[in-house]
Amino acid sequence: MFIFSIKAGRKKILIGLAAILLVVTAAIVVTKLFHSGPVASAGGKKYTLTAGSNDQRVSFLKQFGWQVNTEPIEVKDVAIPAQFDDVYLQYNNIQKEQGLDLTPYAGKTCKQWIYAVTNYPQATDVRATLLVYDNRVIGGDLSTVQLDGFMTGFSGEKSSNDYGEPIQENPNAASGDPNAASADPNTASAASEIPANAWPTD
Repeated sequence: MFIFSIKAGRKKILIGLAAILLVVTAAIVVTKLFHSGPVASAGGKKYTLTAGSNDQRVSFLKQFGWQVNTEPIEVKDVAIPAQFDDVYLQYNNIQKEQGLDLTPYAGKTCKQWIYAVTNYPQATDVRATLLVYDNRVIGGDLSTVQLDGFMTGFSGEKSSNDYGEPIQENPNAASGDPNAASADPNTASAASEIPANAWPTD
């Protein structure tokens, strides 16, 4: 009888421990689901958008394989216009391709952080621009400072829809006029003729 009661006690203890483990596991899962940072998805891959601190912003760029100087080149406030012109619409197309969208932030002011990228292949003076609102990345790009350079999404993969290539073909490009794009925004050349310094400005 004594041995039986000991075995029953062990069984109850094991059941109790299993129940506690189940509750703790469920609590962790629920916490991660409801309290994890904001994420976006592009190309079938998810990436976090948390950018409340400098370390988090640097880590954000590391998700795409970029190494940057930890001190930003520039930090400033940027007013996103209430209505997007052609330049902003095309810039927002880059954002949509990387799972973001500036439309909900139209008319708001965000913080712009610019970092120097140190490991972009076959290019120098590449900068990573992050647009941050409420401690999360809402947009941004990689670009070169040269007028004949490029602007693309965080992946760094250039396509015909990105800004870049022969900007000199546009006689107004040197002025930095945001409205100097081709009249036809549906052509690849329209995006390529927009000066890289046309966005973002406030």
